[in-house]
Amino acid sequence: MAPRALLLCTIAALTLSAQQPFTPPARWNFSTHVTPILTFGGCNQSACHGSPVGKNGFKLSLFGYEPEKDYQALIGRLNIKSPDESLVLKKPAMLVPHGGGPRFRKDSRHYQLLRAWITAGAPFGDADAPSLARIEVTPPYRVLTSKGEGLPLKVTAVYSDHTRDDVTAFSVFSSNDESILKVAPTGIATTQGGTGDAAIMVRYAGKFAAPVYGATMYASAKTPAPLPQHPIDREIYAKLRQLRITPSAVCSDEEFLRRTHLDITGTLPTAADARQFLASSAPNKRALLVDQLLEKPEYADLETLVWADRLRSDSRFHRVGGVRSYFRWLKEEFLLNRPLDKLAYSLLTARGANFASGPANYWGNYDKISTPIETAIQTGQVFLGVRIGCAQCHNHPFEKWTQSDFYSLAAVFSQVVEFPTKNTQEFDLRLDPNRAVINPATRRAAEPRYLGGEIIDVAPGEDRRIAFARWLTARENPFFARAMANQIWRHMMGRGLVQPVDDFRETNPPTHPALLDLLATELAGYNFDQKRLIRFIAASRTYQHSSAANETNRLDFKYYSRWYPKRMMAEVYMDAIAQVTNLPDRFKDWPEARRATELPDNRFASYFLDVFERSNRLVICDREENVTVSQALHFVNGPEAQEKIAIPDGRLAQWLGSPLADSQLLEEMFLATLARPPAPREKDRLLTRVASANNRKEVFEDILWAILNSREFIFNH
Repeated sequence: MAPRALLLCTIAALTLSAQQPFTPPARWNFSTHVTPILTFGGCNQSACHGSPVGKNGFKLSLFGYEPEKDYQALIGRLNIKSPDESLVLKKPAMLVPHGGGPRFRKDSRHYQLLRAWITAGAPFGDADAPSLARIEVTPPYRVLTSKGEGLPLKVTAVYSDHTRDDVTAFSVFSSNDESILKVAPTGIATTQGGTGDAAIMVRYAGKFAAPVYGATMYASAKTPAPLPQHPIDREIYAKLRQLRITPSAVCSDEEFLRRTHLDITGTLPTAADARQFLASSAPNKRALLVDQLLEKPEYADLETLVWADRLRSDSRFHRVGGVRSYFRWLKEEFLLNRPLDKLAYSLLTARGANFASGPANYWGNYDKISTPIETAIQTGQVFLGVRIGCAQCHNHPFEKWTQSDFYSLAAVFSQVVEFPTKNTQEFDLRLDPNRAVINPATRRAAEPRYLGGEIIDVAPGEDRRIAFARWLTARENPFFARAMANQIWRHMMGRGLVQPVDDFRETNPPTHPALLDLLATELAGYNFDQKRLIRFIAASRTYQHSSAANETNRLDFKYYSRWYPKRMMAEVYMDAIAQVTNLPDRFKDWPEARRATELPDNRFASYFLDVFERSNRLVICDREENVTVSQALHFVNGPEAQEKIAIPDGRLAQWLGSPLADSQLLEEMFLATLARPPAPREKDRLLTRVASANNRKEVFEDILWAILNSREFIFNH
């Protein structure tokens, strides 16, 4: 829709109908009656008068977070004696020229409420006037079943004196998935043809809610899903039934074998592994396989790599000595299967020199230690699952966190200081009990608090990080178990229940809230033993779904009705080629690394790893999993695979020099790469090509090259 047409539709939606009589409030409150009108009209947004310098001499606080200042700014645009002459009415109603265009019409409730406020003398409001406690949105969750179907939403303001008011007309609405539901300024959500859930973010006077509604374009499932037995499956299948999505079948043994190897150890099963597993008739062979993989040292290698990404282990931050100590410590933690709460506690309370103490590197940042502000942002994302950094400059626009919450969290880490050592590239963590963090809003020292909670009350000079770490890692903590469980789920399933995994907020709800609670409870109940939660997930039918889609789930990318293929991590892909060809890579300056997944530092120069998007570790975020043109070109021209395939002492040369018949060699090749024998059609076509070739070696080189560059090999499916 053209911008002008969209604007006209918006204005028309705001018109006050004859059936909506206007009654002014009995007691005025600037924050709850006037600020919402400014927010609704977009007046206090960053692109308008809410910008740091305002616009055309008129400045409002961003999102209306400073009502006292906004009130003072607005007074100069009011005409108490003749309200209709007030610029605050005439400009948004376009009764005089307005650079921001029309915001509401003269016959709208917005105009009438603003005019009534001016007529009443434009009061800021009594100090004892009822405050806004929350907003409620109705109706509750429901699933719409046809394209173009509308659902009117009602927003009710609930005040501290328990009075209630319909504020739908003054609320701001937005959908987090407009392919499923779009919501009009009037609060009517309309289906767009997509199937799934959409969260509708509703804002009014600094409060917000995010009710979730569903839509499905499918008729009732033709083939009912099997009754789930596993607790995970019960939650997943309940949602699939609501959306009328039929789950895929269970994956084959070949798929499960390769999937679990890549997910748990970052390695491929060998041909011998494949033969043994596929030949087994044990009813619990899948559970036994998971147990075996979790005890392999490669499990610790992969988890160390994942956490090195998460913690940004990088020589730019910690120098080479710090990276080595960090990596060694992380690997030892996972070899010993140290619980995640203990790992977090060690990092948050670390002391000492970072070249000797691995956990001390949590505090490193470019030849110096992180500031309390940087540490608060990092801790929020890694261990709390919260992007609280947005509240550094102003209250979070889409979450409950305030600027005071942010600086109170930063104050937890203010005692940590850096002392020099004999090595100029090393830092030594110590405590200075007199250090503080200044809250710029109050210009006073911020009080250290648990996030969203009480003051951290410790004796003078005591390390307040210890109290914070104990609070964070307690079983009943509302953040830690959920954040850790979500990260583990994302690693195993390819997508977090909350996505991105470090963006927990009410306006970004989990796809399956009860399942997230279940996983968090299980993890805490396991004493934060990550291996036990991995077993729990791998035992579910959800994890064992086939990646083959059906007509109802081919567009499902977040309800887990099928397995979502995942491109191998760059390091895992490099190692897989080395494993298949039996030619390990060498890593100059890092002799401790036998494989790419064992590289302590992601600064190792490798075009291959860069092309396949290893983490740059500059920020805390998930890896990119794109398929790019550069990757496609590297498949064709890259030297890594081609040179290793053709080398005289490589795996292919060994196969060709063995007494294996061509059909046996082909089967060995498929088992070693794809964990399955070739399908009959593949076998016939390839053997025909081998038989007709003048050079047997070259044709098998071509076959292996094609497999290593195939989607089936590169993706974990």
